[in-house]
Amino acid sequence: MIELRSKDAKSAEVLDAIAQKVADASARLPQIENGSPETARTFRAERGNPFAPEPCELDIIEDLEIPISSGALTIRVYKPFGWREALQPGFVFYHGGGFVLGDVRQYDTVAQHFAAKSGCIVVSVEYLLAPDNKIKGIHRDGFDAYAWVHENSETLGIDNKRIAVGGDSAGGNLTIGVELTCKKESYPLPAFQVLIYPSVDLPMHFPSVEEFASGYFLTKRGMSWFRSHYLETPEQAFDPELSFLERDLHGLSPALLITAGFDPLRDEGKAFADRLSEQGVPVNHVCYTDMIHGFISFAGGIPAGMELIEQIAEELKLAL
Repeated sequence: MIELRSKDAKSAEVLDAIAQKVADASARLPQIENGSPETARTFRAERGNPFAPEPCELDIIEDLEIPISSGALTIRVYKPFGWREALQPGFVFYHGGGFVLGDVRQYDTVAQHFAAKSGCIVVSVEYLLAPDNKIKGIHRDGFDAYAWVHENSETLGIDNKRIAVGGDSAGGNLTIGVELTCKKESYPLPAFQVLIYPSVDLPMHFPSVEEFASGYFLTKRGMSWFRSHYLETPEQAFDPELSFLERDLHGLSPALLITAGFDPLRDEGKAFADRLSEQGVPVNHVCYTDMIHGFISFAGGIPAGMELIEQIAEELKLAL
C-alpha cells in the first residue's frame, strides 16, 4: 500500500498513476530550456492547464493595481461570502513558475478554492518576472505587496493580525524572502507561512535533484534555465543573503511545509523544514510521497492536489 503522506522526505514505491500521466505528457511537450521566456509563456497561455481545478463561487474577485517601491503591480483579491460581517483572515499568495513563468490567471482557480475553503480573503500577487526582474528585486516586490496588504488591510476587509503568506516552488522561495525581509526591517511578521515544495537551494546540490533530474515534470535542465534568467550571475546562487539554509531563521512565522516524493526539490524542502525546527520555528512538514512537483496546480485531475488545497485551508483556519 502506498503511503500518501510522511514526515520524512521520501518517495513511495510507485508514482501515483495520474501524476505519472501528467509527467509523461509534460515530457512530450516542447521543453522550456529549448526556447525563450516569451516562447514558453505564449505556449503555456495558448495550451492552458487541462488539469486545473474547476472554478468555485465567491462573493468578489477583483484586480487592483497597487504601488510598490519599483513602480506598481497587480494583485487579484478573492473574497468569500460573508466577508462583510467582520474583518477576515487574509492569505497573500505568490505563484510558482521559476520566477520566469506563471501569473495570477494560471493560479486563478487554485486561489478561488483557497478562499472558499479557508474563509480567508486571498490576495494573489502578480509580481514582475525574470529576466526583466531578478531574484532580489522579486523578493522586494513580494515584500512590498505584503506590506501594502498589511497597511491597507481594513479597506480589503482583512484583520492585519491574521495574515498568512505562502506560495509554491519559486513562490515558496519568495515567501521565505518576505519573511526574512520582515525580520531584517523589523516589520510585523505574518501570522503563518505556507511553503509548498519551496526552492531553497539555488546551487542545486541535494541528491533528489539528480534522482529526479528528468521525467518527473520539473527537470534539472529546466531548473538551470530558470536560474539563468533570475540570477544576476551564476555566482549569485552562492550569495549568503539567498542561502536560506544558512540564514538565521529564529523568530519566523510558524510554517506548513509541503514536499513531494518524486520532486527534484524534495530533499532541500526537508532540509529547510529541519532548519526551521532546529531554530525553534514551529513547522509541520508533510511529504506527499507519491506526487510530482507542481501537483497543486493539477488539482482538477490529481486528487492529491485537491487534498492539499483542503489541507492548507484547514491549517489556515487553525492558524488564523
